[in-house]
Amino acid sequence: MVDSQPLSQAGTSIVIPSAGHLQPDADASMLQRCLATLTLLDPAPAEVIVVVGDEFQGEPPQQTPGLPLRVLHRGPGPFDFSRAVNCGVLASRGPLVLMLNDDIEAETGDWLGKMAAHLSDPSIGAVGAALLYPDRSIQHIGMEFDGAHPIHSFRGCQQSEAADGGDGARDVIGVTGACLLARRRDLLAVGGMSLEFPASYGDVDLCLRLIRSGLRVVVEPAATLIHHESASREPVIESWEWERFVARWGEPPHRGPLPANSESDRNYDSAMTADQVDGEDRDQLRHELLNLRDRALGAEARNQFLTNRVAHQDEQIAELEDRVAERDSRIEEWKNRVAERDTRIGERDARIAERDLRMAEKDASADEKDDRIAELEAENLRLHEDLARPAIIRLARRLVPGSGRHERA
Repeated sequence: MVDSQPLSQAGTSIVIPSAGHLQPDADASMLQRCLATLTLLDPAPAEVIVVVGDEFQGEPPQQTPGLPLRVLHRGPGPFDFSRAVNCGVLASRGPLVLMLNDDIEAETGDWLGKMAAHLSDPSIGAVGAALLYPDRSIQHIGMEFDGAHPIHSFRGCQQSEAADGGDGARDVIGVTGACLLARRRDLLAVGGMSLEFPASYGDVDLCLRLIRSGLRVVVEPAATLIHHESASREPVIESWEWERFVARWGEPPHRGPLPANSESDRNYDSAMTADQVDGEDRDQLRHELLNLRDRALGAEARNQFLTNRVAHQDEQIAELEDRVAERDSRIEEWKNRVAERDTRIGERDARIAERDLRMAEKDASADEKDDRIAELEAENLRLHEDLARPAIIRLARRLVPGSGRHERA
């Protein structure tokens, strides 16, 4: 069923889970102070739904002039913020639903209109406000991830110190459920608040599911409220809450735009018909539908996370294989270069051996020549010795004509 009412402050159902705790050092309860400041809204919202449980202290709130007020009982059991919000969402009549803590106080009457204006943009699924501590320092102005942990941006800073992210509306990964505005049909489409997170992480889980369905989450710093954070309960996050959050979204959680569900046969991001259920206990059936839907979304989110991890590991394996192939190619190239070097060395050694052989042959030839020269010199020496003998000399004189006559004369 598509809401036909205009998306404006006047078409907003405000859902306030409350335990009726007293404001510290005050006579009035936090809920009474919150409702009193909501009377500043002009125009007034479509309705204010206060969701209470067995732990509610004091008398249920009375009708407040200018506020169409309803009180719902969420059922037995300990305080469960997510279940209380879902009760209010299912019972709401306006096209917009504002989740609001009972420890919130407004100072002006224009903050809700500034938030609602963003939902005229169909790409936006949730809007948060700037929440300040009583000392005017920032408690919340959008969420971001620090490692795997969702944290409040600029928490504890003064507004002047948040100039980089506190001046104009901006996209964030999540906004606090202490003041979160969304379309009723979008909340139903993603399964409402997860009953897996009764106290902590339910708001950021909801925002991640809205982002996963293709919508944006923004924070509007011009919408400013005072938040007495955790004045009604101890600000303790149990370890099992963190383990559930990690089991659903992985560690670290997805950042930036999350992939929308593309399955045609099990599209959990399509509109649901919880507001069309017939039966005697419609709220119980609606809660069961929301719970089943939420579990399916959680299983699908975990499956998507595992699929992404497998894809990432496949990419890493492919990268490693490419690196191994590149290394093997370099090794093969190195082997070829070594083989070429060894071939050149072998050719050089062969040339050196051939040169050495030629030099040896030359040396042998030189030795032969030296031996022949030595033999000739020895033979020449013998001839000279023979020629120097007296008998030979006399014979030579006789053989030479006129040599004897000259001697006798």
